[in-house]
This record gives sequence, structure tokens and C-alpha cells, in this order.
Amino acid sequence: MRKYIYLLILLLGFTKISNAQEDLLGMLDAESDKKPVLVFATFKSTRVVNGQSIEHVAAKHLNFVILHRFGELNGGAYQLWGLDQANIRLAFDYGITNKIQAGLARSSFGKTYDANLKVKFFGQSKGKGGMPVSMGYYGNMAVNTLTWDFPQRQNFFTSRLSFLNQIILAKKFGDKLSLQVSPTLVHYNLVRRTADPNTIFALGTAASIKLNRSIRLNIEYYSRLNGRDVPNRAGQKLYDYLGLGVDIETGGHVFQLMLSNSLGMLEQHQIAETAGSWENMAVRLGFNVSRTFSFDKK
Repeated sequence: MRKYIYLLILLLGFTKISNAQEDLLGMLDAESDKKPVLVFATFKSTRVVNGQSIEHVAAKHLNFVILHRFGELNGGAYQLWGLDQANIRLAFDYGITNKIQAGLARSSFGKTYDANLKVKFFGQSKGKGGMPVSMGYYGNMAVNTLTWDFPQRQNFFTSRLSFLNQIILAKKFGDKLSLQVSPTLVHYNLVRRTADPNTIFALGTAASIKLNRSIRLNIEYYSRLNGRDVPNRAGQKLYDYLGLGVDIETGGHVFQLMLSNSLGMLEQHQIAETAGSWENMAVRLGFNVSRTFSFDKK
């Protein structure tokens, strides 16, 4: 009889403990619902196609990116549909903190060197009181090192400089779709004609669709808001930039394959100096390959 009594007491005690645990877990779940949870991986890479994404290099990590663009597809068989030609950009981006990234790069287009800075103000988060979007800033200063067109006249180093400032707003919808808007300002110290604006305003838009764990489809478009009738330095008509791409993640790096009408891969080149048209198939095949190196002893 005592054994049954002890067993009954033990069962009652276990039931109370289980109920207490469930109540405690319920309280913790309710509390976690109140705390915002940061949204990760809005995009696969620090670039959507050519343009910047909201993503950053992690603190104490160095990201080395090789950006390569072939010639125009309308070159035909003689140019092997652009494969005989090449344009390249080498970029090094370092994460100072998880929200501050600094970089150096060199582009063959214009023999241009640039230094850049990327800052994330805040990230999108889920839950009560969370931020509905992510917001950041990207800016660079570039120097064109081509020989002067008129070396006999007085030329100034400041005439070689161009600048870009950009606000990045991004939002991830569920696990499949990410959208981004990027109001952008491009400034050239020296322009081709006195009537040409030194400052170009543009609005960038981008989208990324996740197909599976390793593959995404990307699209980005930059529309110039002024200076649409301004030709480039060679007198060619300029077009808005449009890029289509695929992200493929393989272990330690992300491989990006794309089609775009931009020869330049520096942001101000793609916005203010794109002379190719999708309508005329002046489109280039290209790829980006990135590799991240960790300097975090942990």
C-alpha cells in the first residue's frame, strides 16, 4: 500500500514540475516574441550584380573579389561574341566591424583606382518593435589615371576625381524574395562639355529571388534622373544600366554570373558611362568571384 502511495505522490509531483516547466517555456516564448530578431542574408553577396547590396563583410574578414566583363555579344563570331575582349576589376573589402566596411579597388576601365566605405545604420528585424527595413550607406572616391587628352595644356589632379554617395534601403520578404532601393549621387569634377552636369542623380532598384539553398536570381536597374541627353567622353549616347545575374554559393566563395550593358564595374561608370543598349544586344557576359579570408583568431 505504501508503494502505491509513494508512486501517487511521485506522479503528482512530476505533473506539477511538468506544468511549471511548460508555464516557464510559455513565458520565455512570449518574451522572445517581444524581442526583435535580426534578419540575415537579405542578399547572397555584398553586390547584387554590379551594384552594392545591403550585405557587409564580417568584422576582421577580408573579401577579395575578381569582377570580369567580356565584350559585347553583338560583336558576332569574329569577336567570339565578346569572349575575345576583357575588362577586369580587382577589389579588396575589409570588415572593420560588422557594420563598417572599407575597401580598395582597381578597374581597367579608365585605369581607375578607388577607395570606398560602407556603413550599415540598422538592420531589418522581426518581432514587436523591430525595424521593417535595413538601411546603409555606400560611398567612394575614384581617380582616373589615363594619360591626359591634351597634355600640352595645364591639367589638374582634381580633374581626375569622381565621387559616389548612396543610401541603401533593403527588405527581405519571407525566405524567397529581397528588394532594394538605392538613391544615388554621382559627381565628376571634370565633364566633357560646360553644358554637361557635374552631378548625376540616379535611382537604383534591385530584386533577388532565392531558388534553393545555393542559388539566387538577381536583377538591378539604375535610372538617371537628370543628364539623360549627355553623351560620354567619346560622344556616344548613354543608356540606363540594367543587369541580370545568378548567384551560386559553393563552399568558401560565391560565384556570380551575369549579363549587363555596362562595361565599367565601378558604380559611377555603370551609372554615368554606360554606352551599351539591350535593344541593340550591346550586352556583356560577366562574372564575379569572391573569396573571404578570416583574420579573427577566434
